[in-house]
Amino acid sequence: MQDVVVTNGDVEGPGVPLSREDAVAALGEAAQWWGCDVPDDPGAGELAELLDEVAVRLRDRQTDEQLRGAAKYLAEATEALGAVARLGGLLPVVSLCHLRTAVAKEQQARRGLPHTAIPHADAKTLPVAAS
Repeated sequence: MQDVVVTNGDVEGPGVPLSREDAVAALGEAAQWWGCDVPDDPGAGELAELLDEVAVRLRDRQTDEQLRGAAKYLAEATEALGAVARLGGLLPVVSLCHLRTAVAKEQQARRGLPHTAIPHADAKTLPVAAS
């Protein structure tokens, strides 16, 4: 994983869930949208790994600036999820803050995609811009 600095003020935005359960569910749905095969009842660590794989693929295999920007936001979401996984059940308020940051960053990644980008059911295939 890449070192990313995420500040507490980054969780502003519409649609950021207020509960841990809602945030994890939103991130699971987001990982599916990105084409990941999400297990039943995923944990923060599993979601971090899935979104990190997508971020790496977007960053390494695409030359499109918008896709690289999405990869940056996904890397920040991955870092926030990694913090939740490391905390486990400790400090639930801090964990929730990190979860909300992850949701906000994933939403930013999606908003930054070109309108023609489409997710694929196969996690090995990336969203690509249509020519």
